[in-house]
Amino acid sequence: MAELPPFISWIGHGAASLAPPAVFTGAKACVFGFRADAGAMQKLVDSLLNPVGAGRVSYRVLAGFSMISFMAIEHCTSQVDAIGWQPGRECALWVPLLETNHERGAMRIVFWTPYIFIDYTIGLLTGREVWGWPKVGAQIAVPGDAPGAPGTGTDFVCTTTVFDTLSPQTPARNAALLTVSGPAPVPAASQWSSGRDAVRGLLGTVLADAEHELVDALIGAPVIPTVQMKQFRDSLDPSRACFQAIVDSPAQLTGFSGGGLLRASDYQLKIATCESHQIVQDLLGTAPSPGQTTVPIDIAAWVAMDFKALPGAVVVSRT
Repeated sequence: MAELPPFISWIGHGAASLAPPAVFTGAKACVFGFRADAGAMQKLVDSLLNPVGAGRVSYRVLAGFSMISFMAIEHCTSQVDAIGWQPGRECALWVPLLETNHERGAMRIVFWTPYIFIDYTIGLLTGREVWGWPKVGAQIAVPGDAPGAPGTGTDFVCTTTVFDTLSPQTPARNAALLTVSGPAPVPAASQWSSGRDAVRGLLGTVLADAEHELVDALIGAPVIPTVQMKQFRDSLDPSRACFQAIVDSPAQLTGFSGGGLLRASDYQLKIATCESHQIVQDLLGTAPSPGQTTVPIDIAAWVAMDFKALPGAVVVSRT
C-alpha cells in the first residue's frame, strides 16, 4: 500500500475538522430504547452498509430494538489540534449489529447510527470527515433549558431542517423531528458504578438472544465499537464515490460519574412525518401516521461520563 501523503493542516485559517482523539468531558446522556422491526432495519443496513462490504464484511441486525440518545457535553476538544474547546449536544438513533468479517473469520457486536444530529460545526465536520458519521446540524433541547428553547422545559427535542415531500418545489422548514416527552429526569442515586455496568444494564435484555461470548466481549471491552459508512462524492461524476469505506469509530470511556435506569413508561418518542427523514419506515417498518408517529419507550436510562473518540481503522474499502 502506497504511503499516504501528510494531511495539510488548516489550523489558524478557520479549521473546523480536527484531528482525533476527540476528548469529551462532562457528558450527560439519556438513552431511550424502543421496539423496532428487525426486517425493516436489515433492509436499511443492506442498502447503506452491506454494499460497501462487498461480501468481505457483512452486517446483520441483532434484535428488533433501537435506541435514541440525547447528550449534552460540557467540554469538547481535540487532543492533538490545540485550538480550544466548546460545549456541544448530539441526538442519535442507534442500531446494534453483528459484524462478520468473512476474510478473517471473526465476528463482533457493533453499533451503527443511521441518523445523528449535532449542534456545533467542529463536531459535525470532524465526525463526518474523520469517521464518516452522517451528522447534520440541529438544535437540541434538553430538560432544564431556559425558557424560549425549542423544548417544553421537560422534553428532549431535536429540531432540524426537513422537507415534507421530496420535490424541487418543496421549501425547507425547521421542525421538531424527534421528541422524547415525559417528566424531566430526576436521577436517583447511581445504580451503576462503571461503564461496563451501564452497557450491561442497557443492553443485557436487548442482546439476550445473541451469542454469550460476543455479548461478554462487548461488555468487557475497554471501548464501545461503532461503525460508519464514510464516503465522498466524486467531483466529476456525482453518481460515483471517489472514496467509500466502512470505518471503525471506537469510543473509550475515560471517566464515569454515575448512571441508572429511569421509569420507561413515563416517556414516549414522537417522530415527525416527512419524506426527507423516513425514520418510521426505516426502523419500525410501517407507514408513518399523519403529522407524527408516537412510539412507547421500553428502556430508559441516564449516564454521566467522560470519553474519547479514538482514531478508527478502515474495516473494508471499495476505493
